[in-house]
Amino acid sequence: MEQEIFSVLEPQEKIVWQDVINRKVIIFYLITSLVIVFGISFYLFSKETINYSSNNNPQTIAGLTVGLIVLVVGLLISLLVFFSNLVKKYIITNKRVLIKSGLIGTDFNSIYFTQIRSANVNVGIIDKIFSVGTLNIDTGKVETVQSGGSNNQRSQMRTAYDKLVHINKPYEVYRYFQSTLTGREESLYSGRADKENNPSAYRK
Repeated sequence: MEQEIFSVLEPQEKIVWQDVINRKVIIFYLITSLVIVFGISFYLFSKETINYSSNNNPQTIAGLTVGLIVLVVGLLISLLVFFSNLVKKYIITNKRVLIKSGLIGTDFNSIYFTQIRSANVNVGIIDKIFSVGTLNIDTGKVETVQSGGSNNQRSQMRTAYDKLVHINKPYEVYRYFQSTLTGREESLYSGRADKENNPSAYRK
């Protein structure tokens, strides 16, 4: 597992921080989803038949059948989300952020510091319970979301964050981000100043 991470590192690139989604949070979400799935399934099992309409024609279906469908689909989705979160890993190097994911194959999402505009920490109710947080990384990407009713839908653009979800000590990671971004800005400013003061040194 570690070898996969080292295989994608560039020369002189070093890992300075790594973490996973907090295990207690993953288990909490799994238990919650299973309780909901089993609750709905057993409720449907208690119904002999369920009435519904198809092409304006009244139809009936056995509650046991619907309950089994909900149970199987719900279990599959719950377990898929559980194992997907279980294998996800976050890595920060001296050059970029890596998000490792994938159940069958291994995928890496790479975010270089030069791509990052800003970062912020979000702490929700679940995060407070488990003393974790989510780091949102803004790289300038946007996404379209629909709002309003079916007869009055509107499209809105919002920031599409890359997220390090439910990580431990999120504010420490945030401070590292801030220091890195500040250092990059100072370096860029220093480079521009040098070029203006000594342009001949930058000529080819």
